[in-house]
Amino acid sequence: MRINEVVKLTGVSARTLQYYDKIGLLIPEKQDNGYRDYTHENLEKLQKILFYKFLKFKLNDIKELLKGDIDNLKILEQQRELVLKEKEKFEVILHNIEKTIKNYKGEQTMTIEEKFNGFKREDFNKYENQAVEKYGKDTIEESKRRQSGREERVEEEFNDVFRSMEKFKNENIDIEDEEVQAKVDELYNHMNEYAFDCSVEVFSYIGKGYSQNPEFKSNIDKFGEGVAEYTSKAIEKYCYDRLNK
Repeated sequence: MRINEVVKLTGVSARTLQYYDKIGLLIPEKQDNGYRDYTHENLEKLQKILFYKFLKFKLNDIKELLKGDIDNLKILEQQRELVLKEKEKFEVILHNIEKTIKNYKGEQTMTIEEKFNGFKREDFNKYENQAVEKYGKDTIEESKRRQSGREERVEEEFNDVFRSMEKFKNENIDIEDEEVQAKVDELYNHMNEYAFDCSVEVFSYIGKGYSQNPEFKSNIDKFGEGVAEYTSKAIEKYCYDRLNK
């Protein structure tokens, strides 16, 4: 398979494939005319590389993991376990956010303990050590302190974002517009200030949940039909720009 066919099939750019070849990560066969020819084995290896990249492994580490005789089944099983751990972590956080939105709308009441489900040390012991350090007890206690006595203000600031998104959508303002992206940045900052230390990657996942999770979508669309989808796309653009600077 020629490089342009691989690009079309996988979405990986030609420049990236050429770089992988240069550093010895993914070496295709070379024809006499210099063209790269990607075999079935090359494509299987590329799939493994993309899995590891999704899990935030560095290229040098991926290269070491794929060195020598590759046990394909073992690698896939390891990757599956890593993805399941990430999935579990995000599901806990997403469930917490869904309940928090209901709390802000007066649809249910959350205890202060519930507000930090998924961020407490005992929850994050299920995940990698880095996550435990990031959402340790000291950080959670500080977050509780910052929110204390400001619950109404927090609710209003989040609601203001979604009301603005409803306005932008009704006025057919493009999600790439500076004003829209500024409001997304405001939402991101609110999450970091009032909820938890939210990375851009996690914010991207949350944004997808706005449109893909039926219950989540229904709650946000109470600000106006289609607001969840509009906000989700605006967040996707925001995160793409931040992650590809």
